[in-house]
Amino acid sequence: MQENQLFEALLDVIPFATYAVDINTYEVVYANKMMQEKMYAPREAFCWKKIYGQEEACSWCSIPELKQREKLYRNEKLVKSFFDESTDKWLQAYDELVKWPDGRNVKYTIAVDISEQKEIQASMIKTHTKLAIQSKKLKEANEKLEFLATKDYLTKINNRGNFFKLAHDIWDVDFEKNALSLFCAMLDLDHFKKLNDTYGHSMGDTALKEFANVVSTHLHDTDIFGRMGGEEFAIVSVCTDEQTFNKKLEDIQKSVANITLMHEGNEIHFTVSIGFVKKVENESIDITLERADKMLYEAKNSGRNKVKFRNMSYDARE
Repeated sequence: MQENQLFEALLDVIPFATYAVDINTYEVVYANKMMQEKMYAPREAFCWKKIYGQEEACSWCSIPELKQREKLYRNEKLVKSFFDESTDKWLQAYDELVKWPDGRNVKYTIAVDISEQKEIQASMIKTHTKLAIQSKKLKEANEKLEFLATKDYLTKINNRGNFFKLAHDIWDVDFEKNALSLFCAMLDLDHFKKLNDTYGHSMGDTALKEFANVVSTHLHDTDIFGRMGGEEFAIVSVCTDEQTFNKKLEDIQKSVANITLMHEGNEIHFTVSIGFVKKVENESIDITLERADKMLYEAKNSGRNKVKFRNMSYDARE
């Protein structure tokens, strides 16, 4: 038909591969020159064989969906992307139902090669994935560095430097307006050198780790707990009164005495001596800790395994 030829001649100038398929018979009724050059089997009739080299209807075929949309009076274009195995190309198809000049209803398709776009997208995804991995590794490295900078390598609690930093952050806060007070405690494992000399440094390290774990279970998130060096530790805590803090330290003392370590079938126990003080107005952290340290030595000199606060003491063996 001359009308068909004129219509097809107009479509031939489109700079993309285009074709039309009878939606009832699936026969290719038209393919422009660019599409003809890409056809898998030009002598075949059915679109899946002629254009894409498939043995049956293509999995991405849009004709059923277009028919359903037509029933709902929705005739907008369908856009789909798929991989054409016959040409090893990624295509994006713009499909719509149209009335062909000879009266047939056809699916008219413009197929755009998007392989280069897909390669760019894949490259971008690969780059973003690589960056994400590098970012994750960098974050993990920073977290590790931060941990090494702030935590004691053995006990995993605050190291001396971070203990003082955290304590300084709250040192000048006026807690008394809320009926609270700031207390400092010094803790030292009893006869730790003897434990090390008798059972070895590995057992000494185990004792320090168990001690830190047990103490941590008695502390609140707001308490500051750090290793000052060797077997000496410190706690800064905000409490309502000295009896409350003393009770917390007594519980720590009892729990430490109940720790049981095993060495070659033998049970090992150890104790802790504790001294604590209440911070007084305008007192520096160094002075407060020094006073707590003096109370610690009072606990040591009076028999160990004690909590000392000024003239108040608690002896777990009484």
